[in-house]
Amino acid sequence: SDTTAVLATAEIQEVLVVPGFKLTVMPNMSAVVLGLLNHRNRVIWVIDLPLLLGLPGLSLEVSQLTIAIVRPPGEKPLGLAVPQLRGLVRLEPEKIQSPVGTVAAGLIPYLQGCCLHHQEILLVLAAAAITQALSAPPET
Repeated sequence: SDTTAVLATAEIQEVLVVPGFKLTVMPNMSAVVLGLLNHRNRVIWVIDLPLLLGLPGLSLEVSQLTIAIVRPPGEKPLGLAVPQLRGLVRLEPEKIQSPVGTVAAGLIPYLQGCCLHHQEILLVLAAAAITQALSAPPET
């Protein structure tokens, strides 16, 4: 609840609020994969973004899920389920700093950096890194 992350608006296609039962749970998938969502006759994988980042995961038992549909250039759309969406913020690119030494090492592969904004550290997510990490074959 104390972690705030941001995504570039250019990477977000849309934000949906849907009932949790609208997701089709897929067996034998990683715990970060909440399931599939049929939206506008397109099937979109939806992941539990907090769980991917090593935070407490979401529950499909909730009445509503907030899902940001991201589509980095050259990638397929991916739904990022989040606990809440707080709005828009403008960040100056030069204020985004390296996350190394500021955040947990497990977060770093999914970040462009971090930024101090109104006394709060914002994690600047890299949507392309998130989608590529999920499509990469598992390490053996």
